[in-house]
Amino acid sequence: MKGILCSGIQDTKRLLTNALFWVLTATLAVIVLVVDLALPRETTQEEYSLVTYQAPAGWTAGEPAESYEALVEAVRQGGAVGVLFDADGITIVHPGYSEKTLNALALELSGVQAAPVREVLLDENAREIPLNLRSTPVFICFEALMVGFILGGALMLAEKQDKTVRALRVAPLGSARYVASKTLLFSLIGTVYASLLCVLTVGFSIDWGAFLALSFFGTAVFTLIGLAYTAPFHDMSGWFFSMVVLLGVNMLPVISYSSPSFAPLWMKLIPSYPILMAYRAAMFGGTVDAAYTAAAMAAWGAGAYLMALRMVSKKHLGEART
Repeated sequence: MKGILCSGIQDTKRLLTNALFWVLTATLAVIVLVVDLALPRETTQEEYSLVTYQAPAGWTAGEPAESYEALVEAVRQGGAVGVLFDADGITIVHPGYSEKTLNALALELSGVQAAPVREVLLDENAREIPLNLRSTPVFICFEALMVGFILGGALMLAEKQDKTVRALRVAPLGSARYVASKTLLFSLIGTVYASLLCVLTVGFSIDWGAFLALSFFGTAVFTLIGLAYTAPFHDMSGWFFSMVVLLGVNMLPVISYSSPSFAPLWMKLIPSYPILMAYRAAMFGGTVDAAYTAAAMAAWGAGAYLMALRMVSKKHLGEART
């Protein structure tokens, strides 16, 4: 434990002199200013499509559903509002739209027949998300949690370039402690960054237990992937441009975040997918598949650790010893 602590202190000192560290810190500050000051909190009306069930004769708006269950499933997939017509009146089924949108829809539907208009919220834990905050989980997942992937790789390359990695061959640290030291350091930094970004935009009213766990272990997973990926490289140029491609693939789950109906199996295999979806539930309410999220993060964490251990031992510390 003492060796891990000493290594972490040395890495912290090196971080403070690394330009990428300050660039990432400044980027997070800019994100907070954009979310709080530049983006609007709401639009005039949210976009949605109508799905109906048991609509009266002559009703032409929206797409008819074969059953109430099909209507509910269409609403769950996102971008739709369900309208159920029955003997008791009209029921609006929605995933959490604003009161302004629901009032406008209710006013329009009230002219169809003389019947009361009710509403059903599918997820009682969900709450209305202001427009400027909807992208906050995306910013946290792909900015705050990426510090270990980016800065961990930058430190490894700096160790090779200034020859300090050669000193590790006579140090009792070893590959396992080397990986653990960097993973722990950046997991703490990523958690602090994520928490600051959340507090300065969304506030304190979130599920902090789930949020902190996602931030710590999410950063750990990305740090381990970054260490394994960076180990074979010897210069910044080749590493940086290929890293951009890898980060681009990792950002594909933003598509499913924006359009929940698009969630193929291959998308769910990307490590950022379960973290991003769980962030939305932790910050704004709603349900999340806890078993899938925990299993996916555990699988990626274990696999990334084994790969990082092997690559660091053979391609980073091993080359220093030879």
